[in-house]
Amino acid sequence: MTEKLNKEELINAVLVGLSGSNLEQNKKELVDLIAELSEFEDVCRSYPEITHVIYRMDVHTFQSVENFFGLYDSNNDFAGLRQEEKLDGLSNDKKENLNRFERHVKLSCYQREYINKLATEAEEAAKKARDVSEDAEKHAEVAQKVVTTVSLSVKDTKKVAQNANKIAQRASETANKADKIANKAQSLTNQIQGKMTGIYSEFVGILAIFTALSFAMMGSVQMLGNLFNDIKHPTTGTLGYALILAGIYLIVIYLLIMTLVLAMKKLFSTISEEYRISWPFVWIISIVSTLLIVVGIFFIVFFKVSDLWTFYR
Repeated sequence: MTEKLNKEELINAVLVGLSGSNLEQNKKELVDLIAELSEFEDVCRSYPEITHVIYRMDVHTFQSVENFFGLYDSNNDFAGLRQEEKLDGLSNDKKENLNRFERHVKLSCYQREYINKLATEAEEAAKKARDVSEDAEKHAEVAQKVVTTVSLSVKDTKKVAQNANKIAQRASETANKADKIANKAQSLTNQIQGKMTGIYSEFVGILAIFTALSFAMMGSVQMLGNLFNDIKHPTTGTLGYALILAGIYLIVIYLLIMTLVLAMKKLFSTISEEYRISWPFVWIISIVSTLLIVVGIFFIVFFKVSDLWTFYR
């Protein structure tokens, strides 16, 4: 362990001495230091110790070492010093020791740069991740607020929808009631119109009946007067003719009155309803008229036969 620490201290002293000295002023001392370093094969080939020393350097010293060994610049001071006569005249083994030392130093510097780059990228990635996480938290908070707002809006919307449904149901019920009332009003109106039409029709029918009767009676009074003038001195023949004419007159008058009534009914009626004839009354009129005619014929025929029988006797 002590030997390792001694190697690391020696390597650190060599690297600091090489990179920290002024090349123009201390050129001879630097050449002597490199010449002495070439004699220590174990130090020049101690790659772990060189790596550990390079990794532990501060940033300024590390950059000085990189510049001295020409890692990122074409001016390699270490290679330039090796061109000096004293170093150029070294044995091959010592030159190989210096080659290995230079190669190990450069490789350690490259490794440190790569590790630093990875660390920087990792830090940047971590920073970006933190930023993204913070943004995500902010977005999550905003989303939570939006969800809360939407939830409240949904609740309010549900309440509004429920109230609207209740209002719509009430409006529908009111509309149904209004329709029922309108239907009842229309039905009452139709009934009133029907009754008014019926009243008008009946009134006109009554007038028609009276008119028909008036005309019929006016026309028949004279005929009856003429008829009964012939029977001032009644005989069976004139009485029979009078009965026959009375029966025919009754039928004609009834038919005339029915014709007038049906015509007036069809003319003024607005309801598709036929006029109902009273068949019992028709039968009574028919029977009475028939009896009058039959009795009249009986009188004429019977009494003519009686007269002829009396004449022949």
